Amino acid sequence: MTIDYDLYLEHLGLAGSLAISLFVLLGLALRLYETPDRRMFLWAMVAFFTINSLDMLDSLLYGPVLIGPDALYQWQDVLIPGFILSLYFYVRGLTSSNPTLSRRDLLHLLPFVIAFLCLAPRLLQPGAIRRTMSTSDLSPAYKQLAELGENTFWAMWVVFLIFYGGLSVHRLYRHKRNIRTLFSDLEGKTLRWLDALVATIFLLAFIVIVDEIGLLMGRPEIRAGWVSAAFDLILAGSFGIFALRAVPPLPQWSAEVLPEAPPAPQETPQPDTENRRYARSGLQPEDLDRYAQRLEQRVAQNQLWRDHDINLRRLAAEIAVPSIHLSEVLNTRLGMSFYDYINQCRISDACALLIETEMTILEISETVGFNAKSTFNTSFKKITGQTPSQWRRTHQP
Repeated sequence: MTIDYDLYLEHLGLAGSLAISLFVLLGLALRLYETPDRRMFLWAMVAFFTINSLDMLDSLLYGPVLIGPDALYQWQDVLIPGFILSLYFYVRGLTSSNPTLSRRDLLHLLPFVIAFLCLAPRLLQPGAIRRTMSTSDLSPAYKQLAELGENTFWAMWVVFLIFYGGLSVHRLYRHKRNIRTLFSDLEGKTLRWLDALVATIFLLAFIVIVDEIGLLMGRPEIRAGWVSAAFDLILAGSFGIFALRAVPPLPQWSAEVLPEAPPAPQETPQPDTENRRYARSGLQPEDLDRYAQRLEQRVAQNQLWRDHDINLRRLAAEIAVPSIHLSEVLNTRLGMSFYDYINQCRISDACALLIETEMTILEISETVGFNAKSTFNTSFKKITGQTPSQWRRTHQP
């Protein structure tokens, strides 16, 4: 008896991916039970791993080894757009202060409707005919219609991938701007791992698309043997790790500061953008000047930048102004984000300590409020153009 090792590896990968998906779903159920609010990112991953589990099960049941019920054959394909949709809602849940659904989100059902319409010529046939479409007694015109629908489906899948992938990248870009508005320490809040995860889904989806196009053109399958097994395991494993460990970095209070509909991404906030953002604040120019003066006095008197965990809300409480007004003062009067303002104060403090004391660079970085020496060195060189050691040698008598 000859063993088909490629087929064995493929089924091993499918079974492993299915097992990982079911394990992750169990973990997500526990996290949902323990998480009282802001659970959009968890529900998004529940959807992702449910679709992946069904996809793996479908591949196992309708492969050359097992025989699944004819009635369900190929219906799993209608759910394929859910992969990129669930990723988008996962990103949205992690980059929102208080993520909620609205009626407008019903539009996100459109990809599933389009998928069904494209695959309808095949799906509306009895299961036994769907499995033998090429050899069935259907008319050549109907077979061509079914093939055209399937080709259109994969073309639309590319469109969905680009559209929702673009939305996800856009939200991640905005998130990196938003956290500079709220925090003085960005460690663990930049979601760089999510950048890699989005890139991974793009790569895996690209492999699927190229493979499907090749099959339609009569070329051999790319995802076969160990390649197929590695593909399935990487997809389930990479997403599973982050699905179970992810925590939204934005606090709920940030909803009062961050705009509901942020502008398109740009390198630095423009004046007209900031004016629109704070259009409803009600502050007059003299109010902004007064708050800016109070900010400078309180921060300097109490050296508030030395607080390692200082954030926009805590600083606003220290100077007795609402967080949204402090954000407006920083962005419109001082022309910088909260992160840049605090870092500027810290680096100014560090420059003085480097000249006036014999403290080590590590001691100085901790004293002025940095949580990591590497972050201190990067910020110091960005602001002064020199490393801390170079600054000390240049300026110390």
